[in-house]
This record gives sequence, structure tokens and C-alpha cells, in this order.
Amino acid sequence: MRGMVKVTSLGCAKNFVDTEVASASFLCAGFGLTSSDADADVQFINTCAFLEEARTEASGVIRSVRSWKESAPDVRRVIVAGCFVEWAEKSELEKFPWVDAWLRIDAVAEAGKTARNLLEGKRSVPRGSARPSWLYTHETPRVQLTPAHYAYLKISDGCDNCCTYCRIPSIRGSLRSRTVGDVVAEARQLLKNGVRELILIAQDSGAFGRDAQGVSRLPELLDSLDALKGDFLLRLMYLHPASVNDALLDAMKRSHHLVRCIEMPLQHIAEPVLRAMHRKVFESRTREVVKRMREAGYAVRTTFMTGFPGETAEDFRKLCRFVEETEFERLGVFAYSREEGTPAAALPGQIPAATAKRRRGRLLKLQRAISLKHNKALVGSVIDVIVDETLSPSEAIGRTLSDAPDIDNQVFLKSGRRLLPGEVVKAEVISASEYELAARCVCGKKRGVRK
Repeated sequence: MRGMVKVTSLGCAKNFVDTEVASASFLCAGFGLTSSDADADVQFINTCAFLEEARTEASGVIRSVRSWKESAPDVRRVIVAGCFVEWAEKSELEKFPWVDAWLRIDAVAEAGKTARNLLEGKRSVPRGSARPSWLYTHETPRVQLTPAHYAYLKISDGCDNCCTYCRIPSIRGSLRSRTVGDVVAEARQLLKNGVRELILIAQDSGAFGRDAQGVSRLPELLDSLDALKGDFLLRLMYLHPASVNDALLDAMKRSHHLVRCIEMPLQHIAEPVLRAMHRKVFESRTREVVKRMREAGYAVRTTFMTGFPGETAEDFRKLCRFVEETEFERLGVFAYSREEGTPAAALPGQIPAATAKRRRGRLLKLQRAISLKHNKALVGSVIDVIVDETLSPSEAIGRTLSDAPDIDNQVFLKSGRRLLPGEVVKAEVISASEYELAARCVCGKKRGVRK
């Protein structure tokens, strides 16, 4: 064994898949993985740079390993990868002289080779200036770092939507999709390895295949995944409302494995704001998409943005009314962050950050009341719960089928037997708060629940 690597992953699930690819490359290069600073010979940090808050976090983590590196500079190495490296100018990277290598997104699968070279005294530098174009396949080595019962399945990378507030296209590159067969091959392998929940992710999952075919192939992908043998759940994340059409809704209705809750960021409802965001679908179509999604039997998890340039007090009131009327099952809110280099940064009517944050707080307060109402309505009913963690022979933590791991509600379970991660069990809800449920298991395990 060449040495040990401590891996730190920041940002979203899409970035986490890159971390899993990098981790596999370390193993292939003869390294071991550790969670201990003391045992590590290499620190690998995969970063996010979507918002200023994410870049601040990345900078903080990079600074946190400085003393570790400087305590043994001849034998310890630091590698930083990901979106922060794509975003940063050379002058920004020079603020961190203790970093031995900056790996761009296209080089993530070569992290192990880079670490080996560094320990052999060879210095690594970022690749050229081109936008990212690399995409992993089912043949790319990847270590599953999530709990064994669920895994992320990245179906594409990059984005062509070019929303005016977003730097993802400039950081992650243009849309590039895997083939249906390649995604299905990886899914089949994950299921063979014991995964019971496949979570489909992308910058825009609805755009899958559009770069090669001119139209979305997501309906075909859902049908192909649904045809796989086994007792498992599919979860669809990051669906742009512009991608919702009859073909997709029909595929969703046909699916036996797809969880009946879709993550679909809407961002706003006021017409002027949506147009300024370049969202492609505006107020009437947004309302129609939500209505049709629910008519198809799907709950909607969404996100909104407050304080976008030009958002008037009336625009915000309309957003609040929309949230109150629609009563989304799950909802998150971001305060607008002015990103230099985006079209929105140059728009007139910039909203003070304090106002954007205050509006965010008001919207979240509305949602807390809605969430509490939804959760209290479940008290006394029997629901399906996915078990995530066993706490004791009689206690566990899980999620309802409407909840994605790490970001949504939790269910605290009592049971007469030990519950195992990955089980889907029937449980009676006995109490509820805004974002938590307490429930009692009422029967044996059950998988592949359709709801």
C-alpha cells in the first residue's frame, strides 16, 4: 500500500459522485482510505463553488488542513478538486500555497495517479483552460460512499439552460448525457450489490439525452430502469419544469418503482421574475405543470429563490400566496446571491442581501406551518418508511417515501425487532413536528412499495 488518503466531499450529490470516482482511483493506485487526519498521507478535498457560501466553506476547509500539511511538509500532500478549481482565478489559488495539486473536474478520475506522482516528488498542475467535457461511465471505477442501501446515479453532467443567476454552465460545462444503456448497466450493477434505492441526479434530469438526440430521453430511461428485475425504488431529482410533457408524465404513471414524489425546482411564480431568470416556463405554465404532476399522483418537492434583481414587494407577496395555496409537500428556499460573471449580476434593481434573507425567512416560516399541517394529518395513519439507520434493537431512523436522504424529514421508529437499513416497513405515526415524525412499526419488512 502506498499510503492513506482522507477524502472530504463538499456540495451536492452530483459532486459526491465525483468524489466516489476519485476515491476509487486512489484504491486503484494502491492507496487506502481513512477518516483520520493522523493516519492520512494525503488530504483530498472535492469542492463546491455554486454560491459564495459554498466557496467560503471550500476556502475554510482548505485552510483547515494547512497546519496538518505544515507539521510534516516533506511527506504530506494536499489535493483540491472540483468546482472551486474551475471557478477560481490563478490569483485566488495562489492564496493556498500549501496545496500541492489543483485538479479540475475532467481530471477527477486521475486523482490516484496524481497522489502517487506527488509522493514520488512530481508536481501536478491543473489541465488547460477548456470547459469540462468528461463524463464517467459504468466502466469507470467508483466506490459507493453512501450507506449500502441507496446510491446516486448521475445520468448527465453540465447544463445548457443558462439561467441568468447561475454559473453552473461556466463551471461544469455544457450538457453531456450518458447513454440509456450505460445508465442501465450501472443501475443493474448497483442493484446486484444490494442497493435498494436508486436516486437519479443531474444538473437538469429532464434534459437527459437532449444533447445527442435533440429531445429528452428521460421517459425511455425511466421505462428501461423500471424494467430491471428486483425489489427497489427509483427517485427522480432535479427535474426542470420545462421538461415536463405528456411523454414524461406517461412514463411516470407507468413506473412501478418510481417514488411518487418528484424534486422539481420552480424558483419563483411571478412572471417578471421568471422571465428575468430565463426560466423557459413562466407563471401559467408553472402552475399547469404542478397541477398535472399532482394529477399524475406525484407530490412535489421544490425550491424557490427570494431577492432576485427586480423582485418587487408584490412579486414576493404573489410567491407567498402561491406557496400558501399550493401547499407543497417539501420546499426549500435560497436567498439570491449575486454572482459576478452572470447576466443577473448586471441587472437593474439589485435587492439588498438583508431583504433577500428576510424574505427567505418569511417564506420558510410559511412552509414550516404547511409542513406541520401535513405531518399532523399523518398522526394515527399507517405509512411506508424507508429505514436508514439502526439505533438499537428496537429503534431506527428512516424517511417517508416523499423524503430524500440528508435533506428532508426524518421518521424516528420504534419496533419489536431490529430494523435493517434499506427495509421499507409499515409504521403507524404517533406524533409529529414540522420536520420529524415518530412512528411505531406495525408489520414486517416490505420492499419496492408503490405509492
